[in-house]
Amino acid sequence: MTLIQRHNGEIIDLDQAGIRTRDFIISAPTYNHQFGEIEGGLGVIDYGTSIGPREINVYFRAMSQDIEDFSLLRDEIFHIFRSEESFYLIEHREPGKRWLVKVQHPYNIPQRNVFGNFEITFIGLRGVAESIGTTQDIQRDGVNADSELWGFGMGLLSDEESHKYTHNVEKGDTFLIYNAGNVGIHPFEQELRIDISNVYRSTNFFELNNLTNGSTFRVTEQVSIADVITLDGANIWINNLEGLRRTNRKYIQLDPGWNVFSITGADSAEIKFNFRFYYK
Repeated sequence: MTLIQRHNGEIIDLDQAGIRTRDFIISAPTYNHQFGEIEGGLGVIDYGTSIGPREINVYFRAMSQDIEDFSLLRDEIFHIFRSEESFYLIEHREPGKRWLVKVQHPYNIPQRNVFGNFEITFIGLRGVAESIGTTQDIQRDGVNADSELWGFGMGLLSDEESHKYTHNVEKGDTFLIYNAGNVGIHPFEQELRIDISNVYRSTNFFELNNLTNGSTFRVTEQVSIADVITLDGANIWINNLEGLRRTNRKYIQLDPGWNVFSITGADSAEIKFNFRFYYK
């Protein structure tokens, strides 16, 4: 079984539409290396690596009710896989992950009586899969083995501490945020929302520090207990007003695995993280 999920929330079960998945093949990650050279030097200088888009080849079998209806099913398939906008592809063997895709190449559906085998090559736009569920789903419901949101191979732990994504923290203490994916999270590239509220006895600033990777977010003025600070991707809001100019203009990032956090500039605060996990 393969599912299609549109950005408007529509979900299409391909089996119910008469489209059976015969195989679902995900290519290895595409690594784009950046190198430089020094005249007269040895070898090259490594300037880093990014992950490019990724091919996903899926083999289908279309089954119509009778020979005359096959053309109607063919047209429905063309509509289901329309790619004017991207959509999510979900494989039944990993039901907790989804791929943001578009159809890469034209394809044909040759008819053989009431069925037709065909292949579609999708381009995975981000080069990685993402979890369907978010960390606030875990905060609310925990990790339930019967839930379709979570499954094996998603890096989840049984440790209850790894299921906490809302923390009431005091100055001098540390708290943990667990990123179950094997990809780091940058708010410019992935979904990451942090809500800061109930800031008590702020002096002339408030700071949230990721001690694991050194990323820091700082409000450069006093924060009251009634203020709500939201970091949502690249956007920073303070009480629903644009707040970038009132900060150090830096953002929190997350490494894979455990991230250790602390606060300074206030006696206590409530910190809520909401993000998806990403997988190579």
